[in-house]
Amino acid sequence: MPTSVSPPIELPALEELAHTHRPAQLAVLSDLVHALSTTTAVTHLLVRGSLATGTADRLSDVDLVVAVRDEKLPALMSSLDALMSTTFGALLPGWRDTIVANLGGAGFVYLLPHDGHLLQLDLYLCPTSAVGALRRRIGPRLLWQGPGADDIADADTQRHTAQALARPAQAPADCGQLLVQAMVLHAMLRKRLLRGQHYIAYGLLHDLNATLRDVIRTALVPHSRHHGWYHLPDEVGRTATGRECLTELTKALTSPPVPTVAQADDALDRIVRLTQRIAPHAADALTDEIAAYCAYQQHEEGLA
Repeated sequence: MPTSVSPPIELPALEELAHTHRPAQLAVLSDLVHALSTTTAVTHLLVRGSLATGTADRLSDVDLVVAVRDEKLPALMSSLDALMSTTFGALLPGWRDTIVANLGGAGFVYLLPHDGHLLQLDLYLCPTSAVGALRRRIGPRLLWQGPGADDIADADTQRHTAQALARPAQAPADCGQLLVQAMVLHAMLRKRLLRGQHYIAYGLLHDLNATLRDVIRTALVPHSRHHGWYHLPDEVGRTATGRECLTELTKALTSPPVPTVAQADDALDRIVRLTQRIAPHAADALTDEIAAYCAYQQHEEGLA
């Protein structure tokens, strides 16, 4: 039977108090369940992570798994940014999550304004044909199950859906997508620093530095056949602009490996500044989003 995240209409005093002081993420989760369960394309909604185990704090993510009929998943994935923006006010386009494990679908990270704060939504789209295996592997809590949840698509449809899921992951990111990635990684990094999780912060700082590298390479040598760090000086260092970019990258790489919040902010500022210089079209397209994101971060600092 499906379960509900909404409170009952009448609550005893103690339960009402507990509900009043529940994590803010539950209100967002309830809204997500209500909106996504109205489409016939969605067959299951499941929650995982700290919200599923009752250990969430004010910094916790909302980890939602959305199972979608195989034949409907490509269309829903292509309209996901519009849905999250218009219905939930997502601050940025979704970032294709490269950190989450492969569970037979595709993960996206959204930053959702809520009560003056930014909540991180880790949304995982999964074809209905793969939801059984996903549930056995990670054991998420079922929130809602719709009609046709037990209908399994034929092999051709499953194959077509798998190809549709793989294509975006295989395509190289452009500078706009990398700028979104930088802001999402920055939000993750700040959260881990506030929690004192230095091992995770170290990894996220590396990911931010790699994002800076990728912005430089994508903007200056977009047709490069190389990946990683090996050929970067030879490729980029041929022009004055490229050498200046490499100097900025060197500054980033020689900073302390376990970052502070100030260092995380500097890393994002460096990426934004360089993108504005070497890929102005990408930065200009995200001017409002960058300003809104920075405003939320400044608000969070004021509350700290």
